[in-house]
Amino acid sequence: MTLSPVRAIAAPPLQPAQAPSGMGAVTAQWLAAEDWPSVRDEWQALFQASQPNVFLAPAFALAARAIDPAPGLGAIVVMRDGRCIGFVPGRIGFGGMVFSVWTHDYAPYGLPLVHGGDEAAVLAALFSVLHDRRVAALDWPMLDEGPFSAALVAFCAARRVAVLDRHDRACLAGAPPKLSKDHRRLARRLAGLGALDRVSTAAGHPLDAALDAFLTIEAAGWKGRKGTALTGSAATRNLCLAGISGLVSDGMARIDIMRLDGRPVAAGVALTAGDRAWYWKTAYAEDLARYSPGLLLSHAIGDELMAGGGIRLADSCAIPGHSMIERIWPGRMTMTRQLIAVQAGPAGWRFRAALLAMRAWIDGKAAAKRLLKR
Repeated sequence: MTLSPVRAIAAPPLQPAQAPSGMGAVTAQWLAAEDWPSVRDEWQALFQASQPNVFLAPAFALAARAIDPAPGLGAIVVMRDGRCIGFVPGRIGFGGMVFSVWTHDYAPYGLPLVHGGDEAAVLAALFSVLHDRRVAALDWPMLDEGPFSAALVAFCAARRVAVLDRHDRACLAGAPPKLSKDHRRLARRLAGLGALDRVSTAAGHPLDAALDAFLTIEAAGWKGRKGTALTGSAATRNLCLAGISGLVSDGMARIDIMRLDGRPVAAGVALTAGDRAWYWKTAYAEDLARYSPGLLLSHAIGDELMAGGGIRLADSCAIPGHSMIERIWPGRMTMTRQLIAVQAGPAGWRFRAALLAMRAWIDGKAAAKRLLKR
């Protein structure tokens, strides 16, 4: 996904940028996306030591590069004494004025990987690099509250920050409430049609069978008709075959299938890292929509995610006002998109120009979506 209406530019190799640190020298450099596999071991170690973002697990992010073919994708990698303490993926766009942190349709979360306790050092290195590249603004989408966001607020106290979007999306911070009387009745009616059961890769169901069932259900529904199902392109199919399969193998994802007389009628994919979970995708058999099999499965998955004791927060990854998930996941988490001036002090004309361009681009995207829905 290109982040601007103008050509995104590939950042050339960066000179190491010094940043304040109380424990050794901190440097930062640019690593193009095609070179990410060269630091996979260091990246994996950082992932394990960072506030969790499953979409930046190497298994997932490496597979996701192919669904974002626009030029210029890379990461600012921050090191301290040879150890990786920060990995901030993104690209420069808007004529070189804006660095946009990498998110995409299959990774709706913008938290970077930062070694716990090193937030200030990573931010200092990041802004130093952007300043040296004469970038005027840092575009940070899909950021929620937490230790990193608190550090970002403190670091940017002397900088201009414009909030381009703020919205709430459904989440779980505890066990979901019991199904309503109407939903329990639908579950009984669905079970009355045949033998109803649920299988999961988390309980040993074969990964290949679960993944095939999920992709088949999704392709048979409205996403298949619109051409947005994951089987619709080689890149998105590979994201499942390589990215999701890799996470399942690493114990960081589960695929649940609801079956009626052995036929898959609903599927859900949940990803996990640390004490967080993300309800990535769900699909259901549309000929049984009146029984709400997708809702029933989503409730069961949420209940199991929160019952184990290891998950503190489950993110629905849903758009605001989602008609299904908001009925059964009552929590809300606030997500923001911020445009931050790289230079401290009063905002200069380049930041103001970047702000106008970003707002116009966001408004244009929203208008295009409205037209497509007509």
